[in-house]
Amino acid sequence: GVEPSELLLTNGTDEALSLVVNTFVGPRDTVLLVEPTYAMYRFYSELAGARIVAPRYDALMCFPWNNVLAALRAGPRVFFLPNPNSPTGNLLSTRELQRILKAAPRTMVVIDEAYFEFSGVTVIPWIRRHRNLIVTRTFSKMAGLAGLRLRCIFVHREMAATMRKAQSPYPVNAAALVAAEAAML
Repeated sequence: GVEPSELLLTNGTDEALSLVVNTFVGPRDTVLLVEPTYAMYRFYSELAGARIVAPRYDALMCFPWNNVLAALRAGPRVFFLPNPNSPTGNLLSTRELQRILKAAPRTMVVIDEAYFEFSGVTVIPWIRRHRNLIVTRTFSKMAGLAGLRLRCIFVHREMAATMRKAQSPYPVNAAALVAAEAAML
């Protein structure tokens, strides 16, 4: 249900994360993530020279709401949030995700929906209302196409245009495109 102007295809998760960081994060900018989580969020952010703020899930694996909301008030450049989280499996509801977006008007909020097919929770329809929302999906999990390296970024068309300026002109190989099209049928 998105327009081509709201979609970017990347050479897997690595290029998608690198593209987000290269577009929105500079040296000494702050990136927020909740740990434990996917390690590459930290990797690409640190590579860009960002300062990492990383509240942790507690011993019962409860989301650290107070710390996250306080960090969002400080206005980090990017907040990486997989939903559901890997490796904990924590799933935030759409109501909770709305709460995060409301608290983050100056932050690019990246909702990584790599496991969407298992949770059924998506915020892709919100990209038209929230210019600071980036949603990513992969063909690696449900379609089993990890080796073909294909990731989708869904974002407001104006942000997509900005991101395209930082993207490689040939990000996706033909085999990945054919496999993705077949997987969607």
